[in-house]
Amino acid sequence: MSKNLDSNTIGQNALKARWAIYEPATSTTLDTIWQRNQAGKATFLLASQPVFAESAQAAYLLCEYINALRNKAAKDIYKTFFCNSRIEALHGAIKISRHNARLSHPDNDGLVLVYDQERYYADLFDPLSQGIDKALVPGVLFYEELADLSSQLNNSSTKAAAVVMCLYDDFPLDELNRIQHLCREKQTILVLNTAHASCGMTESSLAHLADKPDIVVWGEALTDYQVPFGAFSVLDRFYKPWAKVSTCFMHSSTYGGNSLVTSMVRDKILKSLPITAKIAAKFNAIADKPAARIKAFCTYINPITPLICHAAKLDLDITQAKGTKITIKNQSTGEIDLIDCIGGAGSNLRGYNPADIGQALEAHQPDTDYWSELARLLSGLVGLDHAFPAVSGACAVDIAITLAMLANPQRSRIVIFKGNYAGKSLISLNGSEDEFDRKPFVPLYWDIVYLDIFSPTADVDLLQQLRSGEIALVWFEVMQGNSLNQVPPKLIDIIFQYRKDLGYIVGIDEILNGMFRTGSFVSFDRDQYQPDIITLSKGLSDLTFPISAVLVSDTVYQQAKHTNEQVVTRYENQFLNQLGAHIALNGLTQANAPGNRERIRYAGNRLKSELWGVAGRAPLLKGIRGEGLHLHLMLDMEQFPLSLFGKDVSELLISRLCLSEGHVLQYFCRLLPPLNISDREMEQLVVGIEKSLKISRFSLFLFGLKQILVFLYLLSVAQLKSAITGLTTQLSGLRYGNE
Repeated sequence: MSKNLDSNTIGQNALKARWAIYEPATSTTLDTIWQRNQAGKATFLLASQPVFAESAQAAYLLCEYINALRNKAAKDIYKTFFCNSRIEALHGAIKISRHNARLSHPDNDGLVLVYDQERYYADLFDPLSQGIDKALVPGVLFYEELADLSSQLNNSSTKAAAVVMCLYDDFPLDELNRIQHLCREKQTILVLNTAHASCGMTESSLAHLADKPDIVVWGEALTDYQVPFGAFSVLDRFYKPWAKVSTCFMHSSTYGGNSLVTSMVRDKILKSLPITAKIAAKFNAIADKPAARIKAFCTYINPITPLICHAAKLDLDITQAKGTKITIKNQSTGEIDLIDCIGGAGSNLRGYNPADIGQALEAHQPDTDYWSELARLLSGLVGLDHAFPAVSGACAVDIAITLAMLANPQRSRIVIFKGNYAGKSLISLNGSEDEFDRKPFVPLYWDIVYLDIFSPTADVDLLQQLRSGEIALVWFEVMQGNSLNQVPPKLIDIIFQYRKDLGYIVGIDEILNGMFRTGSFVSFDRDQYQPDIITLSKGLSDLTFPISAVLVSDTVYQQAKHTNEQVVTRYENQFLNQLGAHIALNGLTQANAPGNRERIRYAGNRLKSELWGVAGRAPLLKGIRGEGLHLHLMLDMEQFPLSLFGKDVSELLISRLCLSEGHVLQYFCRLLPPLNISDREMEQLVVGIEKSLKISRFSLFLFGLKQILVFLYLLSVAQLKSAITGLTTQLSGLRYGNE
């Protein structure tokens, strides 16, 4: 018996070691984060693609790195999207490949062929082994043998959107050229996944390729397996589907592109890339000159998002971020202090760079199991027995949906409410019903029902689905992050009333509204409702380190293990990062201290009440929506000129006025201040917003007209530059024989 136990233990330990990505924190990593904390560096800001110097530098260097290894006379431009893991990066690479294929050939079915000799991804895409059509991520075929992939690719009926080659250190490079040649013949994008290869193998493969790679996926090696990271670098012409005003946020990530991770990636590449005087000059200019930074961001990340940030005055030159205040450079006055109500889209549990994080870093012991302590604390707060580590909101939702489907394997259907938001990965994207965000990336999961919570027959429609016997999971936000609409209590009552008898699982997404954001630790009444699964994210980061978590009941855990123990064990270990857990544990312990909950409720009620007072005095402001410290300024869209500009433009204009006139930093009229905001800071916030809204309607019309014209001018210049760059690249290719 003891031998069997020992054998099982050894087997479990081997599985944990195989799937664990991160290494214990080094003194260098601890010192880097400590120095950033002491200096008041802003690590997070917007919900996606903040214009940080570190991000622009890292993207620029990745492009130069690829070109240096290719060693061709004609250089190519690669745009990089920063993610939080190799898995997220692969999802993003598949999404943009499918988008390109659909634009070029509308009848393309989105098929993706993946060579993965170690089967790293197959179980994550299809954990129930349902096959290509009914997998959680459908339309993806995996191959362990190159010959099998080549045979499929050679088949005249195969019209793949992409071929993904996962590099391992024994990969035959000559075969890589043969696959690339086939891809060129079939007009199929080739994705080179370097996340599993050594630095030497990555460099050899890029140098050996006969032609330029279309997309390169990067993994955690670029942070020395210390901090969550992934990225995909896309040849400029294949990035164009996301280089429009309407599509530039089709892929997004709250944590992706944070300045901690991109600074580490930047420094890692600097050690491998020969730095010429030209590269050094451009690199330094990105750090020192805002105009150079925006230009680099447009060239190497996305050409549109910096223009939108500029229109909202969010292309900030930040000198320091501490607590509720962000200090920015200003040409006329030197420096300005802003009250921050963005905070990484609600990741600001306690504001920027709390002093006690420095103390926690100094006390950090790499061999201490901080995750288990954090898991116990979270389990006690939400009443669920098992915790899984994750690296982002989308990652947490991916894991949650996977565990739910494993725990209910005889059923396939997922119920989602219209207006819900869940993320942009190929699994979490199913939790958002917006067809615009989903259509370019099909096929997506096959059995989803989207219900309208405001339909007169919403309760009847919901009951009909629940009684069908096909529902595996009901997944929702109690207060929807996009609109702040509340799911009607009667629908939530129905969901929990029939759960036990009808056998479905209930999951609640608390990524944005959990962690005390709406007053209580979670946004629903735990005395009344106990879901089977909860996801948490933003507040766990404490605006310092990417981390999230999934909490599940013991029933879900045991049933999921019974179906596929390897996937469950993998997710228990894959994203476990003790440094991230320590930072989250430190922040949560402080936020959960006696009296803090009452203080957060007080702050939310006071701020909402005082802003309602502003609404009574400011004709442009109709009212306030939201709960706790997640509020939204509702503009009166019937008033001129708001009725002329429309909702999005009007909210952007008011956000800009709040920054320039009221020194309040917010985005699209959403207020997400840190939970420890002081009375004095609330007063400054309210006064700033009221001051901004005192503008006359005619002055607002002129102001808006000017900003729109400036934006259109910048957009036309950016598009012209992009066209010239594309033409120059084509001419260079012709000159040098297209490699």
